[in-house]
Amino acid sequence: MSKALRHSKIVELVRAGGVANQEQLRALLRDHGFEVNQSTLSRDLRELLLVKGAKGYQLPPDASAAPAARKLPAALAEFLLSAIPAQNLVVLKTAPGHAGALAVVLDREPVAGILASLAGDDTILLIAPDSATASTVAATLLGMARTPST
Repeated sequence: MSKALRHSKIVELVRAGGVANQEQLRALLRDHGFEVNQSTLSRDLRELLLVKGAKGYQLPPDASAAPAARKLPAALAEFLLSAIPAQNLVVLKTAPGHAGALAVVLDREPVAGILASLAGDDTILLIAPDSATASTVAATLLGMARTPST
């Protein structure tokens, strides 16, 4: 079955609620005829910008927009709490469970000066070539977060 059909079923299952973890989601998908491995499912969750909250997986707060159509300024306004330069690094803080969603958008809409990124649960580490670029990246992202485009 196609990736688009699988993504559609994942969104449908998450909308219905109660998907606590990846293993449960894999079982639900299997019940609907979709056999996926853990790495494929993880990639699907990232691509769909699904976030894991206290009640399990949830659609991003702006679920009316297709995940692929999300714009970086809107995602920054929604998820970014702080951006702190540290030498050639920038530490981005989000609410718990939102770093992955923001990292996906940053990867899809690259910002000049970011060489690489690593995301955890509530922190994203951006790597810049030098401290001046890191300071510029932090300021740019904070500015975008304050003035999101629609």
